[in-house]
This record gives sequence, structure tokens and C-alpha cells, in this order.
Amino acid sequence: MIKKEQAKLKRDGNWYILVCGIPKPKEPLTLASGLSLRPLDSPMSVFDLAAAGAVGFRGWSVLEPVAKACTCEIESAKDSAVLPGYDTLNRAWLASALLVLRGFTGHLSLACSSYSWNLVAGHQERTSHIFEKQLQEEGPESAVYKSKRELPPFSGNLLDYHLRLLINSDTRKDFLTKEDLSWIHQHYEAFNRLAAESESFRLALTAAIDWRYTNEARTAIARLWSGIESIFGISSELVFRISLLSASLLEERGEARKTRFKEVKKLYGLRSKSIHGESLPEERVLSAMNDSFNLLRELLLLTIEKGHVLTTKDFDNAVFR
Repeated sequence: MIKKEQAKLKRDGNWYILVCGIPKPKEPLTLASGLSLRPLDSPMSVFDLAAAGAVGFRGWSVLEPVAKACTCEIESAKDSAVLPGYDTLNRAWLASALLVLRGFTGHLSLACSSYSWNLVAGHQERTSHIFEKQLQEEGPESAVYKSKRELPPFSGNLLDYHLRLLINSDTRKDFLTKEDLSWIHQHYEAFNRLAAESESFRLALTAAIDWRYTNEARTAIARLWSGIESIFGISSELVFRISLLSASLLEERGEARKTRFKEVKKLYGLRSKSIHGESLPEERVLSAMNDSFNLLRELLLLTIEKGHVLTTKDFDNAVFR
């Protein structure tokens, strides 16, 4: 969730979240009520970011290395922040989380602004004529220190910016599909309610997002499995129960379920070896990280589609019906 300095931001209006790592859509895409993914009309340059810095964006220089990868923004409307659920800014975080669960693990929501990032992207080029005119009419000192092309005062901050990002090998790099948009739109409000009301679901969801920010794959595996265990809320007979319940929830009866049971059981063994420092080939550790994320992702998607935290009744039905 949005934390620390970001949580101090108070605004009675919309928020705009700068996104990198998502292919630029051709037109605005509706994700849910009051949430849309909008393309930036112009490329973002370091000079545009510096212009935002001149009017209050303190962290602008941090984004310089990824400026060219920022091709869109998430708009979160104030009037759609309803209870139970999250505020305007965190609704955008939830939309970003759903994109991760749909397979777009390579994207980040970098910074928030009280006005559209379309005002920032391409700003210097768009307003160059204003600078040139002021330079001619008023001289260089006035053009530089009393600029008539300044952006409006900036209200916002950095969000999930990280110098290093772990990404699963099968991360999606394609455009959002109609199926993605339909699924997110259909399930967003139930997802919002689950995240707001259930601590166990929220812990599992956070693990599915922030494993990407860990230092190395073994730490990521430990983080992912903390989320998997949170889904089931169990503390004994972990290997057998998690393997059985995962297979029963995710596969139909028969060989597919038996195969999944064996796969999850084997994956748990790799998890234990990884986090306890046993010697493993790097490719096996990375494979375990990928598979652990996909297992947690599938379980979260299943929970969202059911619209409630998985319970003993769900487990019993999956095993015995």
C-alpha cells in the first residue's frame, strides 16, 4: 500500500500516477470505476522532470534514468473512493497490483501528482516559444528567473521507485487486452473490499507485489511463501496441507490435480532449501522464484474471483467434492 511520506499527502481531488514498464496504450483504457490507464501524449524528458522540480517535485532527478520508459499514467478519481475500500491514491495502487497479478510484473508506479503527467511530459518543447519570446522582450535574467512558462505548483511525491527489480521470466510485455480490462473491471470492487477488510489477504497481496524489490532470488522466495502461507492461515503440516489444498483449489480431479500436488510439494522443498542457505544451482533458485510467484498469483486471483477470503469450507469443497 501507499506508505510513509506518501500517506501524508492530502488532496481533495484526483491523483495521477506515473507508470513505467507498461506498453503505451493507443487511447485511455478504463480499468474500473474512476480508474483509467491513460497514454502520455509526449515523451518524458529529464528537462520536463526538472521543470516539475522547479515548482515543487523534490524527487524529480531520481526518475531521470527511467524517463523514456514512462509512457502512461493511472488516473484515480476522487468521487470513486467509496467505503469499504481505499482512498483515491491507494485505489491506484490496487489497480497497479491487479496489473501485476495479470502478469505485468515489470511495471512500476513511480510517482503521484495532483495534475496529469501530460502537463509535464513534453512541457519544455511545447513552451519553448514562450521562453524565446520572453528572452527577446525581457532579457535572459527575466526569462530564467521569472519564467512565464512554469508548470502549476506541484503536489505529489515519489512512490514505488526502486533501483533494482526482480522479474519473473514469463512476465508479460504485450499490450493490455480486452480480456484484461474486462477482468479487472469486473473484479475491482470485490478486490478493493478484500484488501480493505482482510489482513491475511492484504499480507498475501503485499507479498505478491514487493517480492520484486528484494535483493536476491532466495529472499524473494521467502517473501512469496509468506504470502502463500497467509492465504491458507495454517501453521502445521505445511508441506502436505499447502500442496493438497493448492492442487485441489486450482485443478480438477484426476492426473492434473495429482501432478500439481507433486509440483507444489517439490516447490516447497526448494523453498526450504533456498531460504536455509543450501547449495542450489542459480537456475533452480530462479525457477523456484518464478513458480512461487505464479502459485501465489493463481491463489490470489482465485480468491478475488470468489469474492471472499478462502475458508475451511472452500478447502473442504475443493478436496472432497
